[in-house]
Amino acid sequence: MLIDACPPEAIVSFHYESALHVHIDVRNLEHVTIVEALLPTLGAGIFHDIQRGNSPQHPFFHRVSARVDR
Repeated sequence: MLIDACPPEAIVSFHYESALHVHIDVRNLEHVTIVEALLPTLGAGIFHDIQRGNSPQHPFFHRVSARVDR
């Protein structure tokens, strides 16, 4: 569901530190806004607290992060 909704070159990863988070790394700023708009609509609203930033491992990528509820 999540991978199908993201741009083809997006890198999707999950991280758990007291809560489950998803990180989506994309190359273009246009894709950042698309991912930010789509996340709250997926999975009956399980993605929230959406933030954007730089991707630590990919200097030319932008990261969209969100908390995942179960």
